[in-house]
Amino acid sequence: MKTFRWPVLSFLALALGLSSALAACRRPTPPSASKAPAPPPVLVRFERTACYGPCPVDVLTVFADGRLRYEGRENAPRQGQFGGQLSPSEQAALVRAFEEARFFDFATSYKSRATDLPTYYLTFSQAGRTHKVTDYDGAPAALNALEDQLESIIDAPRWQPE
Repeated sequence: MKTFRWPVLSFLALALGLSSALAACRRPTPPSASKAPAPPPVLVRFERTACYGPCPVDVLTVFADGRLRYEGRENAPRQGQFGGQLSPSEQAALVRAFEEARFFDFATSYKSRATDLPTYYLTFSQAGRTHKVTDYDGAPAALNALEDQLESIIDAPRWQPE
């Protein structure tokens, strides 16, 4: 029995050694090849929801590098996914508008007893801070002005299908 055990153990040791040697010969996958690059951080996200009428349902995302992504759904100016780009001056003006409106000081929610209105969700991120505001009705004029500015970005003829 002892003589039978040694050849089996030798074979197992040889197989284990060969598999270790083969594993060591494989090239490691470079990190850039195994992962897609992370998207730039989101600067602004603006979402409009449905109402009982023809309210546009869409989402606008402005990235920190000025890239834009738009997804139009029902009643939106365009349906589908689109990409665009803000110029550096447009991006600076947008950030300045949020700063001047003191966006981080807005309440997290503005609601009224009204019915049949769309809800707007507006999120702004800057310097490690993020604030999200839900606007159903009754928001301050400064918040409405930011929403109008974002709607003008949506309406501009800058979009390319993705």
